[in-house]
Amino acid sequence: MKSGEPRPDLEIAAEAVAATGIDRPRLIEIGCGSGYYSEVFAQLAPSGVQYTGIDYSPPMIARARERYPAAEFAVGDATALQYPDNSFDIAFNGVSLMHIIDYEKAIREAARVAARHCIFHSVPVFDEHHRTIFLQKYAYGAPVVEIVFDRREFLAISETAGLRLVRSWKSIPYDVAAITGHPSRSETFLFSVA
Repeated sequence: MKSGEPRPDLEIAAEAVAATGIDRPRLIEIGCGSGYYSEVFAQLAPSGVQYTGIDYSPPMIARARERYPAAEFAVGDATALQYPDNSFDIAFNGVSLMHIIDYEKAIREAARVAARHCIFHSVPVFDEHHRTIFLQKYAYGAPVVEIVFDRREFLAISETAGLRLVRSWKSIPYDVAAITGHPSRSETFLFSVA
C-alpha cells in the first residue's frame, strides 16, 4: 500500500467505506488488532475517516497505540460494546467476526452502535449452501476459532439485527474445501441500518 500497490482486500475495505457516501464518517473498527486499518483508511478512503478502534486484547491495543498514536483505541468486547446506540456513522468489522464465537451478538452490537452503516469485511462464507462451521487453528501464539459462515444464515442474522444489504464484494481467496469438502471464499458486506 505504501508503495502505491495496495492489496485488493485493503482497496475493497476503502471502497466499502466510500460506497456509504458519507464524507469523513465517524467509524469504529471492531476487532482492530494492531490498528493498521486506521492507516488504510487514512491513505485509501477518499475523504478519510474519524477512526476509533477497539479490540479485546490489551496487548494488541498497546501495540496499536504505539504504532498509531494519533488514532483513538480502547480495549473492548465486540459482544458488549461500551458505546451508546448510534455512536458511529459506520461500524466496521475488519476480519474479526470469523473469530467471535457469539457472532450473532457481535452482529447485533455492531448494528446497535452504527447510526447509518455496518461493514463486515472479508467474512469467510460458503459458496453453496452449507451450515456454518467452526474450525480451530493455531495463531497468535494460541489456538483460535475460525468460523466459516453459511452465507444465507449470515444474511438472515444481519437482517434480524436490523440491517439491510446494500452491496457486497468478493474479497481475498479463502477456500477451505480441502478441509470441509465445500468451496468457500471471503466476502465484504455493506449494510445500511434500517
